[in-house]
Amino acid sequence: MHKSLVAGIVGALALAFLPVPGTGARGADLPKATQKALEELKLDASLLMGLDDELKVPKAWLDGAVREKEVVILGTWDDRQFRRMTEAFKERYPFVNLNYTRTGTSGRGIKVLVALGEGRVIADVLTSIANATFQFIKMKALADLRELPGYRNMSPDYVAPDGTWVSHKIAFRCMAYNTKKVKKADLPETWDDILTNPRWRNGNLAVSNHPNNWVLNLWGGKGDKWGNNFVRRLFEEVKPQRRKEGMSSTLNLTVAGEFDANIPASERRAQQLAEKGAPVGYHCPTPVPITVSQIVMLEKSPNKNGARLFINWVLSREGQLLQYAESFAVPVHKALQSPQFLSFADTIIGKPVLVRDDALLGDEKHKHMLKLWNDYWTAPVAGQ
Repeated sequence: MHKSLVAGIVGALALAFLPVPGTGARGADLPKATQKALEELKLDASLLMGLDDELKVPKAWLDGAVREKEVVILGTWDDRQFRRMTEAFKERYPFVNLNYTRTGTSGRGIKVLVALGEGRVIADVLTSIANATFQFIKMKALADLRELPGYRNMSPDYVAPDGTWVSHKIAFRCMAYNTKKVKKADLPETWDDILTNPRWRNGNLAVSNHPNNWVLNLWGGKGDKWGNNFVRRLFEEVKPQRRKEGMSSTLNLTVAGEFDANIPASERRAQQLAEKGAPVGYHCPTPVPITVSQIVMLEKSPNKNGARLFINWVLSREGQLLQYAESFAVPVHKALQSPQFLSFADTIIGKPVLVRDDALLGDEKHKHMLKLWNDYWTAPVAGQ
């Protein structure tokens, strides 16, 4: 999935900074939680132009949600983020109780799948099911979301063509580096430059065991020949440190000077450390790997109307803005594709990107990539 982040930037900036008459989203008409978020982010209410149309839904959905009373959601937001993020939703739909639980990968995936296999439905809405997407689709367990007004708010890169999932946020997984040890002139323009520039050898670069967050994007977009060659040369020629720590801990070691840079890294986590004075920068070689976080509704959900209202709201300008206000999650709404919502925008804007196609998860290409990666990852380190 190739795309450039140039598209839409000028229009989004205009919406963000210029008052627009007749927006349909006057500040005084907005929920108090939304007004507060706009004030704290120093944004004009005109950014929400068109919100009323995005939230127009059939009366049958509203009446049905009143009867259902609740929506059971299993997700990745922490409890505080979810509570504060959804205050505006609760102002708009006070008759819908959001029964939310933050749970791990298995809680959003295998446990739900096992329950469905036993004829039980334990949730209405799930987020971030990436590793289990294939199994849910195989079971025909996901509802078609193309009926939602919010589906049209997204780029085709951020939705399933058959409507089985929609992204509610995106993340970048590039390179973090220690600004005391790395000159900007040394940063790789492309991923191939990592292989050819000697400065990344001798343990100066570290990788953590998260190939699905970047290698799979690149492999899927650039092809098998490139993917095989890149992984082999990375481990055989560059010989990066193989770190067992998670992404955040590996990034902390970059800051501490244990190595010069690490891949993959979260742009938001790097920004948080930089704001505290840490010597850390962030850089994306081209193409920029993007991962999406899906939101889905179960086909057998007993609370489909409330689930429709919730997902549609999350995909609206208001839902996207409130999510950003609480977690700095990068919006996917077409109208919010603006540098002001990106950390290290200068290293991302204007570059071609590769959005990970989650249909690859579990297929033969993915299995081959993982086997090759794991063969190198588990091989003995020379001299040890």
